[in-house]
Amino acid sequence: MAIYSQSVLVRAPPPLPCRFVPRPCYIMARPLLVFTPSGALLKAAVRDVWASNFDEELSNLSAMLPRYPCVCVDTEFPGAVHDSDMPRYMRGPRESYELVKRNVDDLKLLQVGIALSGPAGRFPIAWQFNIRGFDPALHPHAPASIAMLREQGMDFAMLNEFGIDPEDFAAGFRRSGLACGRLTWTAFSGSYDFGYLAKALTGGQPLPDTLDGFLALVRRLFGHSVFDVKHLARCCAMRGGLEQVATALGVKRAVGRAHCAGSDSLLTTDVLLLMLHRFFRNVDVLAHAGTIVDLT
Repeated sequence: MAIYSQSVLVRAPPPLPCRFVPRPCYIMARPLLVFTPSGALLKAAVRDVWASNFDEELSNLSAMLPRYPCVCVDTEFPGAVHDSDMPRYMRGPRESYELVKRNVDDLKLLQVGIALSGPAGRFPIAWQFNIRGFDPALHPHAPASIAMLREQGMDFAMLNEFGIDPEDFAAGFRRSGLACGRLTWTAFSGSYDFGYLAKALTGGQPLPDTLDGFLALVRRLFGHSVFDVKHLARCCAMRGGLEQVATALGVKRAVGRAHCAGSDSLLTTDVLLLMLHRFFRNVDVLAHAGTIVDLT
């Protein structure tokens, strides 16, 4: 199945999967971050991944990892149901992690977006994995967040009918090469992204009790080359969320809408590549590996 000619957002679940062939881990001599912005940022598509095409699309993604070993992840989840009386600016890393843990432990993952980049720039396809198991009538959620996700096009009935079983997602992730620990992983304000992904990959188990335990789990699952794009933006005197940083850089969303995991992973990648090209050419960006906003 040729995926390179896709130029639109694909939402309907394809009918039949193909047989998934596990890929090996991709070993690099040193962690890789890309310094070349994509030459055609407007050419992009999001592939929606459901139970029916999960093996096929995971195989497509896996085949790209040798040439595009920088993985950007974005997750969507039902908001936050726990908050703290302590203002955010007063919270230390451990207080922030306690809040992340309470929310991630009690809520369910909805979507995982993955975009890839490499020495030639950003790969034109992002994958949006739709996860089943959440029912707004049964499970904890923030009503405002659910309303916002619906406005952005998320169909919760479709998630439960066609979505990927969380156990299948975790098993596929592990055998695809994504979990080899030698790729570069990035996210924007990644505490919840890595938190929800860690929960999914450990079979829905609660996150570790301590911040140190969580950071050790992140290293075990994703390796030592983990970057938070929001932290890098702060190093470049840019504040705000993903949209604000993208606007400051002049980066436009290539496809889709905000708060859709595939689209946000593409935008984060485009922001990262331009920021690295513009601000980090003569800087050892690897010194920022392992720094996750609010947690370190």
